[in-house]
Amino acid sequence: MGMTDVDSINALFVEWPDIVGEHLAQHCVPKSLRDQVLTIEASDHQWATELKWMTSLLIERCGDALGSDAVTDVRIIRPKH
Repeated sequence: MGMTDVDSINALFVEWPDIVGEHLAQHCVPKSLRDQVLTIEASDHQWATELKWMTSLLIERCGDALGSDAVTDVRIIRPKH
């Protein structure tokens, strides 16, 4: 699709509930997309674990939303307190 990183991250925010599901979208947000690595912030350990289980599905869904190879890896972080 030839999207810039800004276009990709904007599309990611718009498509996020469809990518991860409405319920999970309430507990995690995409933070960055750099060098095909999507960084997601999960609200706590439970949601981070759920995202880790879904990594390959997330990559596939991001590919559907943003174009193939837009995301090749997922990194999950938790907020700093």
